[in-house]
Amino acid sequence: MSKRLPDIWRNKTSEKSIGLILKKLRVSAQKEATKSRANLAEDEALEWLKPRTLIKPDDQDEVPDADLEEEVGRVLTTINPQWVLDEVAYHYGQNRFALKAKPTFGKAYPLYIYQGTAIRKDSDEAKAQIAAGYGMVGFDDAGPKRAKVKKSAAEEEEEEEPEPEPQPPPEEAKPEEDAVQEEEKPVPTEEAEAAPTEVADEQAGDEGGEEAAGEEKEEEGGGPPPVEEVLDIKPRVKKLANQFNFCERAALTYNNPRRSVDTQTIPPPRANYGSTCLQSIIFDFYQEDYAKKMREKEEEKPKRLRKKAAKHAKSEQQIHDEQLAQRIREAWTILERLVNQNIYDDIAQDYRYWDDPSDEFREGMGSLLPLWKFQFEPMRSHAVCDVQWNPHYQDLFAVAYGSLDFTNQQKNGCLCLYSIKNPAYPEYSVVTESPIICLDVYKETPYLICVGLYDGNVCVYNAQLTLESSYQYKSDSVRDKHSNIVWEIRWGARLIDGEASFFSISGDGRVVQWAVMPGELQATTIITLRSNVPPIPGPDGTLLTVNSCGSCICFHPEKADIFMVGTEDGMIHTCSLKYNRNYVNSVQGHHMPVYRINYNYFNNSIYASCSGDWRVKIWEDGRDEPLFMFELGSPVGDVKWAPYSSTVFAACTADGKVYVYDLNVNKYRPICVQAVVSKKTKKLTRIDFNSRLPIVVCGDTKGTCHVVKLSPNLRVMCKPPKKAQSVDQRTLQIMKLDKLLSLVRDPPFQTGVVDEKFDDD
Repeated sequence: MSKRLPDIWRNKTSEKSIGLILKKLRVSAQKEATKSRANLAEDEALEWLKPRTLIKPDDQDEVPDADLEEEVGRVLTTINPQWVLDEVAYHYGQNRFALKAKPTFGKAYPLYIYQGTAIRKDSDEAKAQIAAGYGMVGFDDAGPKRAKVKKSAAEEEEEEEPEPEPQPPPEEAKPEEDAVQEEEKPVPTEEAEAAPTEVADEQAGDEGGEEAAGEEKEEEGGGPPPVEEVLDIKPRVKKLANQFNFCERAALTYNNPRRSVDTQTIPPPRANYGSTCLQSIIFDFYQEDYAKKMREKEEEKPKRLRKKAAKHAKSEQQIHDEQLAQRIREAWTILERLVNQNIYDDIAQDYRYWDDPSDEFREGMGSLLPLWKFQFEPMRSHAVCDVQWNPHYQDLFAVAYGSLDFTNQQKNGCLCLYSIKNPAYPEYSVVTESPIICLDVYKETPYLICVGLYDGNVCVYNAQLTLESSYQYKSDSVRDKHSNIVWEIRWGARLIDGEASFFSISGDGRVVQWAVMPGELQATTIITLRSNVPPIPGPDGTLLTVNSCGSCICFHPEKADIFMVGTEDGMIHTCSLKYNRNYVNSVQGHHMPVYRINYNYFNNSIYASCSGDWRVKIWEDGRDEPLFMFELGSPVGDVKWAPYSSTVFAACTADGKVYVYDLNVNKYRPICVQAVVSKKTKKLTRIDFNSRLPIVVCGDTKGTCHVVKLSPNLRVMCKPPKKAQSVDQRTLQIMKLDKLLSLVRDPPFQTGVVDEKFDDD
């Protein structure tokens, strides 16, 4: 009994689809046949199909087949051959090598760790997601599902029957073009869907003969049976929200039309005004404007602060009384000067006219004549830490009261201005909260005085202001202020913007530049002095660098960016404002702290230094050894060059003596040694020459300033030669010093001199 073919073979559309498939197979076979090895050379895309020959080098070794076929086994073990059993690292706290802790993962090195996103279905988190509706598709439900839908043959023919296409005439059609067109023509979706159904029907016909017989009876009895269609149904999976997914929406709006609105007003009234503008009128206007701004600033404050300020505000009567008291004080000052000139008339006459007659009989030796003693009664227990003559007023000098006894340090200090016209009382005095260690008077504006305090602060005082205003600037609120005693302070050149500036050196090892800005001080660290001591380990084992303590500073007279600093370990460093990381030059000057450095007024390459090792040394820039060295037998507190002679300098010592040297007269011994105070009770601390008068001021540890006069032998001027009478005194002083230095300097090294001596021998 022969089997009956399924209805799909008798269907016209299915026969047509089978013919198209066979035709495509024939065309593809013809194309493959036409491609040959010759065509492969022309086709670049098929480069990998070209035949290639293996090129072997001439010196290649012949390996037998037995060796090539030998299997070499590699065994993976848990032992790492490169594993270091005990790793050590240096422990700075214990000063030795210590074992490092071993990792928890043993001898395995994790090369890659990735945190996965899959979780177990029986975990709490997975159950929570399933309960919320996320990921409800399991392994059995995943993938597309198939559902069978029965359709009648008529409906299928209506859906699958394509419209007839016009055929070209036979003489124009070519077999190759037909094959290409049929290849490019897409296969209808109905034919593609019919292919799996045919296979399914064949299987169904082979498996059950009874079902096929039953179907034949139904077909004979009625019309064609319905065709089953397979539909892919994908399960719905609720997607998780992506919090990183966002969209940006924009919209265009209409621009409102522009329109211009004009109006006309009455012009303001005009008037011509004329007036005379004087400096006093401008000053009065600025004063009124400043008072108005201050009133507005007071009104902006809260009521609580305004009430507090109103309590301390002075009435017009109080202001008038203060102004009257100031005028009376000035009148009493003039009257006091008149009385003091009568009291100290004999001293004033000696200062003006008396010269020591014994100088005529002893050549090369001189003496000092004591004149006035200046003392401020509240500062009797304080020491004179610094003294300096005013560069503009020849009779005025400034004194800084502090304390150099650090075991019994004073709680306050004082800044005083004395005049030789009134030895009884200072012209200006202001008490400070901390002892004053150093001061410097500004040459451009001699009423400005900067001081350095014991607590590390610096202040700027204006002697023109009343005593109630106290200091004008102070470094209380400055962040980078000194943390130790300010040993010396010096005014410097103005900044680029025109602000005044000064420099200070402290025991914390820093040189700081202070810019005098409107209403405040700004600090900039110029250089930090480094010590030769190696780093010291701290409490936690870290190494701490030790800074060198600065003790004095001195600026070059001509080069404003070059300065020299002295340290407590005896070093003298030449520094520059342009190179703040390294020293320009360093010299081991002394064995104890360097107290003062001073440049010569006539030769900027010569400077003197004094120290606590009892020595005064004369140096020249660029030389590591001093030109002159003098030992005074006691710690030297200060040394200064004379402003009238290039070879004269003076020094004061702790035993109360003043030494005056003239290198042109005697290069080994002083020309004057005089005790100014008793060495049992007092010590001399500072000394300074007057730039115009032949007097010297010295300060001691009991708050007294001594003014002495130089005898004629100590202030001898150079006589010009007969052939050059018009040469000025400064040129003669420079020539005198150069002649002296030429005798002291080492002879220059000449190449070849030593060789010639050996040749002669």
